[in-house]
Amino acid sequence: MENHSQQENTTSSASLLSPFECIAWITVFGIEAVIIVTLNALTIIIYLKERSLRKRSMYLVINLAVADMFVGGFVVIQCWFLGGHCDFWTSNPSSNPLYLVIIALLTVFPLASLTNLAAISLERTHATFRPFKHRTVRKMVFGAVMAAAWITAGLFATIRVLNVFNIIHLDLNQGFPLPFVWFLLFSLLIITLSYSSIAIKIVYGNQPLHHGSITRERKLTRTLFVVTIVSLLLTLPHIVLLLHSSVSSLKFTYITHQLNYFFFSLFFANSFVNPVLYTFRIPEFRRALFSFLLRLFQPQPAQIFPLNEM
Repeated sequence: MENHSQQENTTSSASLLSPFECIAWITVFGIEAVIIVTLNALTIIIYLKERSLRKRSMYLVINLAVADMFVGGFVVIQCWFLGGHCDFWTSNPSSNPLYLVIIALLTVFPLASLTNLAAISLERTHATFRPFKHRTVRKMVFGAVMAAAWITAGLFATIRVLNVFNIIHLDLNQGFPLPFVWFLLFSLLIITLSYSSIAIKIVYGNQPLHHGSITRERKLTRTLFVVTIVSLLLTLPHIVLLLHSSVSSLKFTYITHQLNYFFFSLFFANSFVNPVLYTFRIPEFRRALFSFLLRLFQPQPAQIFPLNEM
């Protein structure tokens, strides 16, 4: 099947790990999974509970948090694969009835996260170039964009699953479909062009400087720009390695497989840095988060029952 070469590379990579290194990487990925799920779940709760944050321009941010939260499940699956390759437990994924679901999940959630970043960059471009028209965009449009992001990720997951089981045949190297790689490049191109045009517009444009709504939109654009840049910096090493393995034969040595796992850890870290950046860059989010945590961990007063009710 299509995934044999990929599994052989992963197995040969894992075989170069000592038991201590296997435990170390599984521990790192496990900690990242817990942090990813916890921080993104908190982000979703804060945005849903805080009325001032439930703006149309934040719908895509919430959608991104949902995708990133489920990436935590993707990390758990990677830990399972790694433990099997290190012979810590018996793992033969292709014989598992849930293998079809696993392959789909390994594609959907990371791709949905990147697709949401591309959608956010387009939304910020529209808010920058058409600020007044952007304020009149209906909620239904944002809902359609969010649905399109998940449908796109689901489509590529379906293509990958069909390719794995030889139902369709795609050009690939190292077990990875090239259409998937080209879509990653296309998403990166959209993000780059969008924020480049926003930067040019802000520097050389003639927008009213003291209009309250425009000022708020600019602050949000800067925040989401920082979020996107950090995400790209954490994601690009893994994508570059993926592109290299897709166009040439990558021989796994001790150094390359250590880099492979290190780039994986950076790729996973991309899914929990966003809540941290929101906390530092969005005052409303920071206040709502601290207030929620104080209420959550504040000891509840003991209930006192009158003696005549006992």
